[in-house]
Amino acid sequence: MELLYPHEHLSCYNYEKGARPTIEKIMLGKRQRWDISALENKALFMMDGTLSFSLGNSIDEKLYKGKILLLTAGSALSGQADSDSTIMIIRLHNTKQLCDCFSLDMLLREEKNNMIKSGICYLDINERTNDFLLFLDTCISDGLKCTYFFALKVKEFLYLLRAYYTKTELLGFFYPLLSKDISFSDFIMKNYHKAKSVQELADMTHYSLSGFQKRFKKVFGISAYHWMRDARAKLIYHQLNSTEKSFKEISDEYGFSSPSHFNDFCKTTFGTTPGRIRNKKELSKS
Repeated sequence: MELLYPHEHLSCYNYEKGARPTIEKIMLGKRQRWDISALENKALFMMDGTLSFSLGNSIDEKLYKGKILLLTAGSALSGQADSDSTIMIIRLHNTKQLCDCFSLDMLLREEKNNMIKSGICYLDINERTNDFLLFLDTCISDGLKCTYFFALKVKEFLYLLRAYYTKTELLGFFYPLLSKDISFSDFIMKNYHKAKSVQELADMTHYSLSGFQKRFKKVFGISAYHWMRDARAKLIYHQLNSTEKSFKEISDEYGFSSPSHFNDFCKTTFGTTPGRIRNKKELSKS
């Protein structure tokens, strides 16, 4: 079938024309590199091929055909297609609930009965999700890119998760986002990288510093300072392993006062210098 009245769709102000559409299809050729930074949470569906990637302090990971990866807000992924690959991206602007009667924080009830694996947790593209993706792909290929249509498809995807995946599977997949205060934790995940200090992050929430620190500790279980330090360390490790930025560029980007300060941070945090981290990665490629 063909899309009827295409000129009406293309001229409509609800037609997706931006650089960051809610739903997007990515085609990668063999050995093509792909870098993506997440301003919001994203679900990546590997519809075909295999992607080798690094994400935070996880390096040399694989996203195989038939798998779903959650990319959390504020994170960055660098990858290379091992073969011709197709990836569908769904931007999850609202990750507070799967349906009107099931909020994400309810998954924490399953935590006491399940061991949470460290590292990245994938979901399988099951039969129902595969049907959903094939229909979505067909509509996008037809030229149907209405923002309202995309919003409905995002809701449908979340309903499918609720209906066709176990709570244990969903707990592992969404674990990086879960807290007993989803609104607060979601704001932190989306904005922490914009702040250079705990005070700046507290100002964004319109809390006093002491009130912010108290709420942060209650939600995340550690102090805001240590959480931000760990989050920044993961981003720096990713930059050292997966980009060609100079050490000075990375040092300046993350607000270090001098190259020696940056070098000391790496030795304290990672146990070695930034040069050795990058050399180790280069040797693994040879």
